[in-house]
Amino acid sequence: MFRSEGTLNQLVLLLLLVLASIAIVAGRAVRRIDNSFSDRSRTEDYITQYEINTERYRVTTEDGYQLTVFRLLPQVPTRGVALIQHGIGQSSADWLALNRNLPMQLLEVGIEVWLGNSRASLESAGHISYSTSSSKYWDFSFHEIGIYDLASMIDAVLQITRRSQLHLIAYSEGSSAALTLLSERPEYNAKVTSLNLMAPAAFMANSQLKPIALLFDKIRVIFPGSIEQLLASNKELSRSSQKQYEHYQQLILTGHFRRFDYGPRRNNQRYGSREPPDYPLLRISRPVVLHYGGRDRTVNPKDVEYLSTRLSNRTGAKLVEYNILDHTDFTNRPEAAVYVYPMVVQNIVSTLGQRIQAR
Repeated sequence: MFRSEGTLNQLVLLLLLVLASIAIVAGRAVRRIDNSFSDRSRTEDYITQYEINTERYRVTTEDGYQLTVFRLLPQVPTRGVALIQHGIGQSSADWLALNRNLPMQLLEVGIEVWLGNSRASLESAGHISYSTSSSKYWDFSFHEIGIYDLASMIDAVLQITRRSQLHLIAYSEGSSAALTLLSERPEYNAKVTSLNLMAPAAFMANSQLKPIALLFDKIRVIFPGSIEQLLASNKELSRSSQKQYEHYQQLILTGHFRRFDYGPRRNNQRYGSREPPDYPLLRISRPVVLHYGGRDRTVNPKDVEYLSTRLSNRTGAKLVEYNILDHTDFTNRPEAAVYVYPMVVQNIVSTLGQRIQAR
């Protein structure tokens, strides 16, 4: 039993470090963030900088969250539409931070770009009933981001553009959400032309964060109230829910890509079984390209390869490895703009019956 105040403070600090490390699981390097939260978003700052023709929309989900999405319009004839979804702790702005970024490369070939923001994004607009200080507001993981946020954004994009399908691009937690949506609500497969997933966080048995996930469990037993307090008080973590971290921790420790584990009794009530069900990935029918880093030890290459075997043959799942990239490199390292993004663009253009020379 811990009685020393110094020991207690050390353990609370350790828990904070554990939470910060788990944040990397879904694609976010813990970094200093801008503390000056003005009405003008980081995405709009980039859009002004690049002089992109844009429109801003607010999308309300079935469960009441209000999401901000940005429509970026090409200056050449439009040949298709793509929705891009960020990782945990990120926003639409992260896709615009690099020179020769992915939206820019898509716009150049005539793909209209929509940048999504999940309910946890700093750039989204809250909830119609719950304040951000309410525990009900933060009761979600990537599951809800998939079946509600992505679904609502897809529907809004197709309604506004008057199209029947779009290309879906996602990174890390965004990939978790995309796989969840297309397996749990398979009717959405008909609305997606192609699926490009970067560093897809699904199966994670080989993640380097397994020891941290185990430590997380032990500290949570000792200090059951500490996690929510730390999430609320720390600006680096306060835009994510405890449930997001716990869901990834469960994936790491079990090796399954499945629904949130509430414990045997509550699982029985929710799912009709003591164990949470695996996501029915065989329901996904759209073409899938899995982009992954050879140096990624958060979503290990072995786990991405295993994911490809769990998908239906109908997806024609393709694996594209980038030897020099780690997990967070897909959105913040210049090499991603040189190697990854042209591959994504080429894949999308190829679905239109054409190919372009990768830059």
